[in-house]
Amino acid sequence: MILLLTVLMQMLSAQTLNENRKNLENELGIDLTKTYTGQEVQQIIDIIIEEADKSIESAYKEGYKQATVELQPEITYWKTLYDYKKNDIFSNSLKASIISAGAGFVLGSFIGWTIGIKIPIN
Repeated sequence: MILLLTVLMQMLSAQTLNENRKNLENELGIDLTKTYTGQEVQQIIDIIIEEADKSIESAYKEGYKQATVELQPEITYWKTLYDYKKNDIFSNSLKASIISAGAGFVLGSFIGWTIGIKIPIN
């Protein structure tokens, strides 16, 4: 029984392989029974490599364009947020400096008055 299943599977895979070869021959126009020279094979390989390079470069450019278009709103959002925070940090730092200086002056004056430090004035 197992032997019968094995033979059946091999027959099916052989038919699929033959069909794939026929499709490959029809699509590429290559006669698999013919013997090709090394120069002809090299020309075919060069053409395949050239087309693959063009295809890869084209796909890369299309992917880059697509990513740029898709990410543009996010880039704008983060740039705007960065600019806002940069300006906000500067103004907050300025406010904190002024408040700290004023509070230090007031607190220092109060402590000096409380303990009775006399500043000699000529």
